[in-house]
Amino acid sequence: MKNLDENTSLAIIFSNVRRKKRDNDLITIAKSFNYLVNLYGSIKSVSIKIGLSKEMVRQFLSILKLPKEIQELFSKRKLDSVDIAKELLSLKNSRKQIIAAQAILDSSSKDVRDIKRLIKNSNTSVTEAKKTILDLKPKGLHIFMMDFEDDLYKSILNFSKSLRIKPAELVKRIIIDWLKRNS
Repeated sequence: MKNLDENTSLAIIFSNVRRKKRDNDLITIAKSFNYLVNLYGSIKSVSIKIGLSKEMVRQFLSILKLPKEIQELFSKRKLDSVDIAKELLSLKNSRKQIIAAQAILDSSSKDVRDIKRLIKNSNTSVTEAKKTILDLKPKGLHIFMMDFEDDLYKSILNFSKSLRIKPAELVKRIIIDWLKRNS
């Protein structure tokens, strides 16, 4: 991350908070907000300076209250939503937050409503959370769940990243190609 100063922090915030597709991860943005709060003395001063509500500034800052393991997921953009951070923070226990974050990562859905249900039921296992999401899927949409050994899964992730497609899309393409060759 860049060394923060007032201009860098403001640039990061202005170029990222009002866009659906951000250039920076949420941790970088949250640290920029934190720098400005320390510089200007209050959340209110920052909200006035940048034209966002105090609540929105608080939501970005709250990401820095999550356990380091979860912050790392936000830093790597494996989790990339202020709403997800808000839902995770609704769990007061850091262990539950970590379990819920893992359930979110393991789920095929990134819909906030599904994630809220996962968070609410964070005492459930990852398998049960996946079942919950599958039960919520629209009719006519077919989902296959596959378990891979860690090495194979990492290979799929790396190969899909090199092709700039999602891992699920890569697996789908491989299956389609295999079916075409073998039918």
